[in-house]
Amino acid sequence: MIRKWFSLLDQRVVILLMAMLIASPVLCGKNTYTICLIYSHYLAVYMNNVFLLMIYQWIARMNQLLLPVRIRVNEQTTYITAYLFLILISILYTVIIYISYYFFFGSIAPSDLGITVTFMIINMMITLIEATIIYLQIGHKKNFLYLALPVFINFLFHLVFTKLF
Repeated sequence: MIRKWFSLLDQRVVILLMAMLIASPVLCGKNTYTICLIYSHYLAVYMNNVFLLMIYQWIARMNQLLLPVRIRVNEQTTYITAYLFLILISILYTVIIYISYYFFFGSIAPSDLGITVTFMIINMMITLIEATIIYLQIGHKKNFLYLALPVFINFLFHLVFTKLF
């Protein structure tokens, strides 16, 4: 069953996301971990939005298989499993970003530790909220609003956080 959930992910978008991650040291330059994570627009503007698009497409494909899955397993279990899978993918995405940035840009400077960890925690919570908004599309027809609102929240969070700190 889990293999089927992963097969619903669009492989082209996953490959694009991996290529973007690998290209991030080139696009961010020789900056520090904190600058590339927080103040560079690359993560918040590009990578997070591609991730939200991947989730949006996954939910749209999940809606096509919803009826047969609900017949095999009850409806509540199907929705809970889909939501837990979505949360798992979102947490995995953010953790992979944080770990790979450590390898790309080195450790966090002690003077930037507080703001960087604060950003990491808030960014993970915002990503989970955005994934939850996209999850609300499950069982409904495909609607662009379920993607536009999380993208807007992503931009708003990035702009507010970079202006405040």
